[in-house]
Amino acid sequence: MHSLVEEINETNSWRDREFAKFRVNPHQVESILWGRMCVPMIYANWEGFVVSSLKMLLQHLNNLELTPVQMPTRLVVVGLGDSYRSLSGKQSFEQKCVFTDKFNELLRTTVRFKTKIETKSNLHSQVLKELCQMFNFNYARFSDTTSTLDRLVYVRNCIAHGENSILPTPENIENFIDAVKKSIDILMDEINIFLMQEGYIYQQQA
Repeated sequence: MHSLVEEINETNSWRDREFAKFRVNPHQVESILWGRMCVPMIYANWEGFVVSSLKMLLQHLNNLELTPVQMPTRLVVVGLGDSYRSLSGKQSFEQKCVFTDKFNELLRTTVRFKTKIETKSNLHSQVLKELCQMFNFNYARFSDTTSTLDRLVYVRNCIAHGENSILPTPENIENFIDAVKKSIDILMDEINIFLMQEGYIYQQQA
């Protein structure tokens, strides 16, 4: 296991204790009320893990001080993301020249990744898929959990907006926790594979 993955695991180990509390309802709060309380916290743990682990991964890549020619295209796009905004809308010839000069300069320098992970506060399956694409993670491995994760996001949003018709059962809470924990394990493994196989280095096709 890569040392960064060990660090990610250690940094997030407290989440298992949180999940254990959600399962047992230690203060014997009324069941439906407990479910409505737990759902936002389960979601927060899911989004919090994804954001913190990918942030640590990007910080690690920054420490490697890689240039665009050393990295696969998808990571170059991630690193230079904001630079593409100037391409939106109609461009004059002079504006295209300015952009090209700027872009050529960026391609000769070390890429600095911004470590803010954008989830739009709704880490459903499509957002997860987009994050996986950034690092070429195997999104298909999440196929058994995405429907439950999407349901978690939906229920969490309904509760946050004050909808009283959403009544999570203890079984729902168990399913949400199981899906989040399994997804966390998959993501940790994908990060480990990415690091051990140096997925951040451009591999020339044979």
